[in-house]
Amino acid sequence: MHNQTTFLSAIRTALGETPNIERSKSTFPKLFAAPDTAETLKKIRSRTVTERNELVKILLHNGNTLNISSHIVESLPEAADLVVELIRSTEPEFNYTKHVIMHDHPDIAALELWKRFNREAVTLHTTFSRDRQITDKTIASFIGITAPTIGVADSATVIQLTEPGRPRSTSLLPSLHIALLRRENIVADLAEAYALLRQKSHLDSFVFISGPSKTADIEAHMVYGAHGPRELHLIVLAEPELEK
Repeated sequence: MHNQTTFLSAIRTALGETPNIERSKSTFPKLFAAPDTAETLKKIRSRTVTERNELVKILLHNGNTLNISSHIVESLPEAADLVVELIRSTEPEFNYTKHVIMHDHPDIAALELWKRFNREAVTLHTTFSRDRQITDKTIASFIGITAPTIGVADSATVIQLTEPGRPRSTSLLPSLHIALLRRENIVADLAEAYALLRQKSHLDSFVFISGPSKTADIEAHMVYGAHGPRELHLIVLAEPELEK
């Protein structure tokens, strides 16, 4: 504690402030003031279809450099076809049985994946908040499917909120992460993303995901899947829409 106090006092002195005065909301109102996000939110809500499509292009372009497998679909049935193909074409790494864990989200439910595997050895699990076996089911699953709240074009990031029925483990534990993101939920940069997050009350936690898990700790050799999913498939749902 003494070292921390000394360190902070040195910073205050360097800034020309009294060393032992603590910063507080009353003495530094501008420092602690919440940013005015009204203009940012207005900008987000007033975007045209053309502008949103441009953000999709930027997101996919930047995601390509981060080893994100990106797909654009125009309907939920088309998204379902793509997800089914990914499940069928990928083999589990640590299990002989194909288990898939899915967030309790209306867009994922609308895929109706349960209709597609009635004659195949694929087990689908949904992260219902009252299911006490979610941890075991997630560990057994080789694919996790989520519907991120926000996509950030500038950094190719999807932001996954932790909410009832939508644990962060779904996007972190399985070997493959499939993220279904609606075009209207894509913003330009992190400033816009934080403006939207500030509107959320009672946030538990959230995960910023920019590509699959990767590390180059050993001899600067890039390895995917060391601390999380080895693949990230981003499906952008861009339903046909007329300009207003």
